[in-house]
Amino acid sequence: MAAIARTSAAVWVAVVVGARFASGRGVPGGLGARRASARRVSAPARARARAAAPAGAAGAAGAYGGVRAAARGTVYFVATPIGHLDDITLRALRVLRDADVIAAEDTRRTGVLLAHHGISAKKLVSHHEHNAHASVPELVRRARDEGEAIALVSDAGTPGISDPGARLAAACVEAGVPVVPLPGACAAVAALSVAGALGEWVFFGFVPATGAERRRALARVAAEPRACVLYEAPHRLLSTLSGLAARGDGGDGGDGESGGGGGGGGDGAARGARAGARGVLCARELTKLHEELFRGTLDGALAHYADGGAGVLRGEFTLVLLPDAALAARGEADADEARDRLAGALLAEHAAAGARLSAAVRDVCERTGAPKREVYARALALWGKSPPAAHEGA
Repeated sequence: MAAIARTSAAVWVAVVVGARFASGRGVPGGLGARRASARRVSAPARARARAAAPAGAAGAAGAYGGVRAAARGTVYFVATPIGHLDDITLRALRVLRDADVIAAEDTRRTGVLLAHHGISAKKLVSHHEHNAHASVPELVRRARDEGEAIALVSDAGTPGISDPGARLAAACVEAGVPVVPLPGACAAVAALSVAGALGEWVFFGFVPATGAERRRALARVAAEPRACVLYEAPHRLLSTLSGLAARGDGGDGGDGESGGGGGGGGDGAARGARAGARGVLCARELTKLHEELFRGTLDGALAHYADGGAGVLRGEFTLVLLPDAALAARGEADADEARDRLAGALLAEHAAAGARLSAAVRDVCERTGAPKREVYARALALWGKSPPAAHEGA
């Protein structure tokens, strides 16, 4: 019996000690201590978070303490998935749940997203480019006068980026209504992240669909030496690729056929050949089931997506035109030439006006950024002076 009692006591002690170690009680820095510490600091931490939140965004930051994620009288610009319905931030979902109104470009499409995440679609209202003249003032009124929290979403991606939203943002700013951006999915950034394009980049969005405006837009894109990002519909893709390969001389693109070729003459053909060799990433149906990334040249992309090629002309495309070092070098040479012409003209004006050489050199250098030594040498010739030490310094 004594042995049994000793054994029972030992088991009881082991159970108690084990429980205390498991909970962290009696163990410095244990789990229980950390939980207790978290409980002690949670209230002040929440208070500090609310105090540090910017005006109009207190609700968004205050989600820590069970406060509404969407602040009253605020318009939220919420990025939504560009394909995969799970590509949305937790904060965006909280705001969509708490918002009094969800202004959507297409209520049916947004309804699918809300249903996927268990959010009621009863608060959906329509806001798109065709009804913006009426919906913008109404949304501003509801936020400013009724204190409603409004979430703006587009069909896919970030509102205001090649989607409705810019007009509402401008109207909110003018009316003094707080606006809060909720970052997230963006096809341009997603494509750039895998393009391997270093340095600066330029976003062109959708180029015009037809006419002279389209040709001018393609010419601007083709002449840009930095990486370029643009969106295109499948039925205009071949026309856009052809226009870029021909330095912007593509067709209207309404029928999806390959546009007109490069400019006439040997020099135009050579420029077209160089342009066709420029690198490009064609990203189709990003984040969706049939996502495709084609890497190659403009000429290679034309062959890939033309009749008989392996490419599929379905779904929206995001194009990343890679940087063109040769084009950048030519642009720098042209800029240097233009700067030199301007510097010469300004020096001639100063000389004709009888200005002092030193003052003229200083002014021209400040206005053109031309090297002082070059400007000074040209000024000496204009002023008829030689460079011995006795002459007037710059």
